[in-house]
Amino acid sequence: RPPHPLSLRERKRITMESQVEVKQIIRQLRIQTGAVKRLTNDLKSYVEEKDAFLKKLEELKKQGADKYKLKNQRELLEETCAVILDTHGKVTEAYEKLNRLVVAGKEINEVAESELFEKGCEQLRKTHELLNKKKKKTASPGNEAKDQKSKFDRLRTISVFGSSAVKQDDVHYKMAVEIGEALAKEGFHIMNGGYQGIMEAVSKGAAKHSGAKIRGVLVPKVFPMRKGGNEYLTDAPEAASIEERLAILVGGACGFIVLPGSLGTLTELVMAWNTAVLAPLSGSKPPPIIAFRDPWEKVIKGVQETLKIPEQMIGCITFVDSAEDAIKKAKDKFSGL
Repeated sequence: RPPHPLSLRERKRITMESQVEVKQIIRQLRIQTGAVKRLTNDLKSYVEEKDAFLKKLEELKKQGADKYKLKNQRELLEETCAVILDTHGKVTEAYEKLNRLVVAGKEINEVAESELFEKGCEQLRKTHELLNKKKKKTASPGNEAKDQKSKFDRLRTISVFGSSAVKQDDVHYKMAVEIGEALAKEGFHIMNGGYQGIMEAVSKGAAKHSGAKIRGVLVPKVFPMRKGGNEYLTDAPEAASIEERLAILVGGACGFIVLPGSLGTLTELVMAWNTAVLAPLSGSKPPPIIAFRDPWEKVIKGVQETLKIPEQMIGCITFVDSAEDAIKKAKDKFSGL
């Protein structure tokens, strides 16, 4: 039976609703593009101000300035750094809102062909360049090859944290195996604490791919009862202390996945989180952090509420509920690294 044709009144109603939708999207594009542009310019200005204050502080030190002048200059620098962190979060949030509008607008010809749509796309490009600005690094004399190797390794290395106590029949062990296998398949190197539990599981998963690089950072002086690293490691450097081990696990990775764990895992998550929050001060892109919602969302939200941490800082962490979800987010978050 052929469909009943729409009446003239119904066609007019649909057309009017469509026109209203187009006008609303274009209006939102105008507002959000302006907001992103303003915040992006603010962030640029604050970064320039920070650099000027830092340069002035160094000059005062060389001139042997008195303690009062140095203290005043440091306070100005600290205040500006705090504003940069806050503004960076606002820029990121506004950028994501504008990006969603642009994605929605692409599906509507009248929006996609408008001048405001083009302006929105151009602003996204400019803001993306600012948020993802890569610092230029100078190789040390005589160590250029070593520096390049180190840089390459870090930009392809994901640190995975989690409990050392889980057994092979535990659901989280099996999840870690899946995650390790998926990361290695995407060409990432794996780094972890090197021992058993989640560390062994993610290494086991990655080892399913021939040529996978799996680094486990061991601390034999702290854990003398543990006889070496797990059997799947391809590299097992030894750190002298927990602090040194953390510095390698966090400083040597471009992103993090945090499975359920205890105090040690919490320490690793907080250090990675702090690194992401402070990254904008050095002009770096915050490293992505993917954490399992249970138990970490409740823990992080508790820290936020107790310490009055701004909501934007929580945005550094993406919470997931399963290995499948973690892998999907990892492909999205880590693909541009």
